[in-house]
Amino acid sequence: MSVKNIVILYMVSLMKSLKSIVRICLLALIGLSAISLDLNAQNNTSSPYSYYGLGELMTQDILNSTGMASLSYRDGSALNVNNPAALTELDSLKFIFQIGMVAKFTNLSQGDDSDSFNDLNLSKIGFGFKASPRYGVAVSLSPYTSLGYDITSRELVEGGTNYIIRSQVGTGGLNQLVLSNGFKVTDDLSLGFNGIYVFGNNTRDEFIIPQGGASLTYQNSNKLISQGLHFNVGAQYKIDFPKNSIMLGLKYQPKIGVSAKRVTEVTNLGILRYEDTDRGRYDVPELYGVSLGFNKGKQFWMGADYLLEKWSDTKKFEKDNLLVDRNKFSIATIYNANDGYATKFLKKLSYRFGAFYDTGYIEVRDERIKTKGISFGLGLPLARGNGMINLSFEFGQMGTTDNNIVREDFGRISVEVNLFETWFFKRKYH
Repeated sequence: MSVKNIVILYMVSLMKSLKSIVRICLLALIGLSAISLDLNAQNNTSSPYSYYGLGELMTQDILNSTGMASLSYRDGSALNVNNPAALTELDSLKFIFQIGMVAKFTNLSQGDDSDSFNDLNLSKIGFGFKASPRYGVAVSLSPYTSLGYDITSRELVEGGTNYIIRSQVGTGGLNQLVLSNGFKVTDDLSLGFNGIYVFGNNTRDEFIIPQGGASLTYQNSNKLISQGLHFNVGAQYKIDFPKNSIMLGLKYQPKIGVSAKRVTEVTNLGILRYEDTDRGRYDVPELYGVSLGFNKGKQFWMGADYLLEKWSDTKKFEKDNLLVDRNKFSIATIYNANDGYATKFLKKLSYRFGAFYDTGYIEVRDERIKTKGISFGLGLPLARGNGMINLSFEFGQMGTTDNNIVREDFGRISVEVNLFETWFFKRKYH
């Protein structure tokens, strides 16, 4: 082939690559804008327990939609930002774009009463790639906490014979935009750093109406507006054996105060009686995480996690949060049926299983509000290796009916799409 033809083919290849880069970047920007608007406009939960603390903690676990993640998990085609050290194993030829949605079906039980709710929301969006042989980078956006409670009670007016209807409503939530970086120090040791920008609004409204009355008598509105930074770090260390390997994963997050302001408005009989804006901080908790993973070749992986979040030490606007330390235990396993030669569809899938037990970070009437659940997942490859669709089905329970407390029985269906764009591929011509 002549030099002229080689140059022409190279230029055509370069233009295609640039076109792909522009298309992916535009898609990522549009997706980030869409999910940002969605996260601010909708609730991700209908749980009454989102009344407490900063709201319901949304899962930070990302492991191909199994419902949990491992600090010791690595996959060249997945963005494991839970431990950014894993990004060093990203495929150097792939730009990965990831978007997820989740549907949650909840049944609430208290005594003889029950109610059901359904929620459907975007859950995360992200993209990442291998920037150099020893450095991987990713950007992701996901919910951090969410409010979605609506609690109504009938109360006797003190010193009188009339009743009032008191409603407490929580909406909104906090989101996190994360810049993840993974660095390979040696062939066995990788370190990672997550820079996290937290933003969003938590709105809590209290309404009082006389029973049988037609107009609102009293409204107290409190809005927590957050815009602040914090970070966490991670590490992975691999021990190789002839056919297997063991991975130790670690994670640490210091307690840091995130900047916020609190806006309070009190309205009585339709007239604004009080208004105040208070600037301060709330703490994200100190966090410790450890994980152990086992690989048998490229087809089988299993791992276990332990996370400790020290919420009891946190404060909000210089006042104690009255929260408790959270402990979470998780296990997961993945079987990749494709040995590299599979031709049948079922042999090309990935099969996943996860289970967790979470002590939670709140107590109600001296009862710890715990959550436990199991999940099943499938990974379905797209044609020509252009991506993966990950499905997961999670079933769990939160809280208890003891002491007239609410129990949540829930199911989640998650859909995650990973799209791969080939980058940095050097073609050879003869």
